[in-house]
Amino acid sequence: MPKRRDHGQGALYELKARGLWRGVVDNGYTPDGRRRQQYVHAKTRDDCAKKLRRLMQEIAEHGGPLDHHTRVSELADLWLADAGDRLKPKTMQGYRSHIATNIVPLLGNRIVADLKPSDVRRLHSAVFARKVGPATVAGAHRTLSALLSYAVDEGLISRNVAESVDMPRQAPSHRDSLTRTEAEALLSAGDPRWTLALLSGARDGEIRALRTSDLDLERGIAHISWSLAEVTSRHGCGGTCGHVRAGTCPQRVLDIAPNLEARELEGRWVAVRPKSSQPRHAPLTPELVSLLRAHLDAADGANPHDLVWHRADGKPLSNTDSNIAFRAALEGAGIDRPATVHWLRHTYTTMAEHAGIPWVVYSRISGHGSEDISRRYTHQLEQESQDGVATLEAFLRTS
Repeated sequence: MPKRRDHGQGALYELKARGLWRGVVDNGYTPDGRRRQQYVHAKTRDDCAKKLRRLMQEIAEHGGPLDHHTRVSELADLWLADAGDRLKPKTMQGYRSHIATNIVPLLGNRIVADLKPSDVRRLHSAVFARKVGPATVAGAHRTLSALLSYAVDEGLISRNVAESVDMPRQAPSHRDSLTRTEAEALLSAGDPRWTLALLSGARDGEIRALRTSDLDLERGIAHISWSLAEVTSRHGCGGTCGHVRAGTCPQRVLDIAPNLEARELEGRWVAVRPKSSQPRHAPLTPELVSLLRAHLDAADGANPHDLVWHRADGKPLSNTDSNIAFRAALEGAGIDRPATVHWLRHTYTTMAEHAGIPWVVYSRISGHGSEDISRRYTHQLEQESQDGVATLEAFLRTS
C-alpha cells in the first residue's frame, strides 16, 4: 500500500497480482469530504512514474487530467453536433466538407491530446497533394483549429497545436473589385440587380433572397432582411426509413441551427437572417426605383416565393446562376475580366471610400462593421444614408 502522503502528492506502488504498477494522486475532494483520486497504470515502474508526473502536471495546470482517449474522428462528431446549433448553414457545410474530406481521413484515428504541430504540417502537405490551391489548405487548417479550440474549451487538451503552425500563404488578389470606369459602365447598362449591388454593398445571397415585399418603392427603400442559403438534410425518421442519403428520407429535416431565424423555401433552399442578424435599410436612388419598377412590371411566370430575381420556373437562384449572369452583364458592358458577384461588395466599399462617404454611413448601408455603432446613430444616419447613396451614384457616373 502507498505510504501516507500530503494532499496533491503522488505515490507509486506495484499491483503484483496484475503485473502492473499504479500511480495515484489526489485531486480535490468529493462532496462528502473524501479525497478524489486519479490513477495511472503501466507495466514498469519508470513508465508509471512518467505517466504520474504528466498527470500531476495536468492537474496543476488545468485543475484536472486531460483526455487521452478521444480520437479526432470522435471529437469531430461532438464538435459538429455542438456547432450545428449555432452556426449558419454555409459555415457548417464548409466545416463538414473539410472534416470529411481532409481531416478525418488523415488524422481521424489519432488521439486528440497526442497531436503535434508536425501533424498539422502533414495535413497541409496531404491537402496540397490533391492539387488544390492554398485557399483549400487554409480552410482545412481553420477547420482543424476551430475543432481543437473546442477541445481546449471542453478541457480535453491543454493547447491548440494548429495555432503553432502558420497557415499556407495565399497569393494576394489584386483583381477583387471593379475600377471606377468599369463600375460606371455597369451602372450605365441599367440592370437593377447590379445597380442595387453596387450602390448598397449587399451580399449576393441577400439580393437573391430579396422579395418584392421587401421593396418600398414609394419611400425608396430596400429592406435587406434575409439571405439565401442552400442547406443539407438529416434523417427525421431516426434511421428507420432505409434510405442511406438523408435527402431521400420521407421525413427529412433541413439541418438548420435552432437559434437561426429561417424560412424554408423549397428543396435545399432556405432564407436566413443576414450575417449581422439585423435587417438593414438600403436607400434607393430615383433612377434605381424606376429600374426596379420596370423589372417588376415586366416579370411574368411562376414566383411562389415572391422573389425579385429568380429562375424562370420561380425557383431561387444559385450562386452559380448569379456569377453566370454577372459575367454576361460585364461582357455586355464591355468589361473583359473573370469577376465574381462578390467583387461588387468590394467595389462598393472601395468606391464609397474614394467618394468621401463616412465609414459609419456606408458601413451601415452594407452591413459592415459594428452593430453598436449603427444602433447608436440609427436616427441621425437616416438622411446621411440617403445622401451617401446619392453621392456614390454621382461619383460613379462622373468618372
